[in-house]
Amino acid sequence: MRFAAARRALGAVPLVLLFTARAWGVPAENAGTVEDNRPGRVLYVLNPTVVRTRGGGNLSVDLPRGQAVVLVDRGPDRAILVPSDGDAGLLRAYGVRRVPRYTATPEQIARDFVPAAAWEKARAEGARLVRERWPALTPEQAGQIFLGWPFVGMTGDQAEEAIGRVVLAREAVPGDAGAVVWKVGRRPRSSELRLFTESRERGTRARTFEEFLATKIRALLTFRGGILAAIDPPENQTAGLNWP
Repeated sequence: MRFAAARRALGAVPLVLLFTARAWGVPAENAGTVEDNRPGRVLYVLNPTVVRTRGGGNLSVDLPRGQAVVLVDRGPDRAILVPSDGDAGLLRAYGVRRVPRYTATPEQIARDFVPAAAWEKARAEGARLVRERWPALTPEQAGQIFLGWPFVGMTGDQAEEAIGRVVLAREAVPGDAGAVVWKVGRRPRSSELRLFTESRERGTRARTFEEFLATKIRALLTFRGGILAAIDPPENQTAGLNWP
């Protein structure tokens, strides 16, 4: 239970970067090389990926773009990762006594993770491509879209680019003609379905997937006239766990 709570809390870390690399055309040469990905190095997630916890729990964990991890071991069949110092401290603050270890394939390491210098290069290039598509954006706004952070005043297309993959539902707002609310999570709907299935396999009490999904909403984004007008936390959740 503590690990599950901490895993949810990690979704609030500022480097929650929630969209696919394909949308930005990130060059393949930005992927980490074997030499770059030596044990002991801090790596950053370039392409959102799924790893598994090592040990009896064997839970799947989604790592969003920009998540920092440390490569502690690398063999021919699998690599072992641990959270970065900052995330490890957060886990301990939430009562997790033993920081989890993640397993990933060597192919994942080569494809989805990069060292710091390559990450900074990819982030700068991603922001540049955002401004190329929407020249009216400020550099700060372009960077926010690259990082997957919505902001009031962005268009629906810009929001789709930034966070479309983690929108769990889109619904009309009752009594507000033309207004639409996006229910945004921290993982794609398909990932939540995977976690729901795993929880049922572990004997979690029965409930529907939609009921499960309702507990995974990170923020409510209200659009009026195709423009993001408000970012609100879901009911019974503080705004501090969402975007500014």
